[in-house]
Amino acid sequence: MKHEAEQQLIRTLNGQLNELPSVAKIMIRQYQMSAIVLSIICGVIFLVFTGLLIWGTIELIKKYKKDPYGDYDGILMLGTFVGIPLEISLLVATSINIVHACAPIASLVSNLFS
Repeated sequence: MKHEAEQQLIRTLNGQLNELPSVAKIMIRQYQMSAIVLSIICGVIFLVFTGLLIWGTIELIKKYKKDPYGDYDGILMLGTFVGIPLEISLLVATSINIVHACAPIASLVSNLFS
């Protein structure tokens, strides 16, 4: 029932987008621009952390080649339990914001019903 109402509202809004008042058009554009900005910010942070993880891995390999019997557990645990989940969450946030930017009307409608 809820899903059918969402689909009907999306079809109505998509078909009558030209007849919407200018305030609604501005609201949709602002929603879309905020999603674009958030996806850019999350994407840049994702790329920075990816670079940091790659750099840290290269440095760890260099240290391991010099001293293979050193204690590297702390560095490995930090990368594994902090870096990788952070990367995954940033990738998901970027993807969600890109979806919201590409389909602002559907995103607004789903936000209204949730």
